Amino acid sequence: MANLKAALTLTGTQTDLGGTLTLSVSNTLGITSPMIGISKMTAPVTDGDAVEIKPTGDDNQYTYIKHTGYQTDGTTVTTNQLSVQFGAVDTIRIEPGEFAFFPCKSDVVVKVISSSTETIQVEYAYWTAS
Repeated sequence: MANLKAALTLTGTQTDLGGTLTLSVSNTLGITSPMIGISKMTAPVTDGDAVEIKPTGDDNQYTYIKHTGYQTDGTTVTTNQLSVQFGAVDTIRIEPGEFAFFPCKSDVVVKVISSSTETIQVEYAYWTAS
């Protein structure tokens, strides 16, 4: 069995609360096959063409998605949001440069699609929970 260490650190100034924000959490996750390492693909613009980045499986998966901020060619900037769908439901919107890492049920397919008229280069990966 392999391990994946997930960590999240949030820091910032909360001017409306008059203080600072400091939050740091981490967890070591047991992982196994199947898994897809850091990869890239293109998110299309047509809803019926949404592309799958995490299939269904026998176990839950940990999924990573990043909006690179670029179109398919990797050099042309895009401001379109990346829509992440769980099954057929548009659930998450990711802005250029943003990312998401989340646990996902085994029976859920995760798909991505551009929110407008430009394709988006997407970085992604998933690991199966052991």
